[in-house]
Amino acid sequence: MALELNLTKNTNDAIQGTLGKYYARVEYKGTMGLRELANHMHHHNTAFSKGIITGVLNDMVDCIKELALLGYVVKIDDLGLFKVSVDANGLTLEQGAKVSAGRGAQRTEEELRENIAAQQFAVGAVKFIMQATGETTIEKMNRDASLAFTSKTKALVKSLTGSESTDGNDNGNGNDNPNLNPNDNGNGNDNVNPNPNPNDNQGGGDSGSIVDGVDEG
Repeated sequence: MALELNLTKNTNDAIQGTLGKYYARVEYKGTMGLRELANHMHHHNTAFSKGIITGVLNDMVDCIKELALLGYVVKIDDLGLFKVSVDANGLTLEQGAKVSAGRGAQRTEEELRENIAAQQFAVGAVKFIMQATGETTIEKMNRDASLAFTSKTKALVKSLTGSESTDGNDNGNGNDNPNLNPNDNGNGNDNVNPNPNPNDNQGGGDSGSIVDGVDEG
């Protein structure tokens, strides 16, 4: 079964040359919780019951969260690296300043000019993130994915171009780097919110192949 795509017309002119172009978006078929996942696994000729699988998955979720909150990066081979990161506030470190490692709102320059002793918090928010590894890296997903347009999108393409669209995962030019979608921030939300922390790359500051001593590959 293919991963189905819809096409969405870009109405945002923030990026030059993208206005009016159509960009592919995944047509999600639904959300599967742990019970549905356990039922799916149960039908893969496993010797374990749905109840046992569900219990193991629930325990795994609890343990991953517990370890991540202790500062560990949890690696599930061929799936992802699970870890906690933070959105950091910019701190003003001057004589008389009071700084906490806790969570709180960013102090404004005006607030600190009036009172340098106003409590400053290092963290704006704590977040849980996952980075692909092994068989879920972009290279491997590009290799394994089978792509097709939805029936609605096939009809749209034919009505606008007069030609039938084709299925497949070949971009036709040998370039594995996808074009930037100005409407897509990677989470299904068309409104791109800038990261308030200029030093945070949404990966907890880990941009190399090694994360806190854990090999991503």
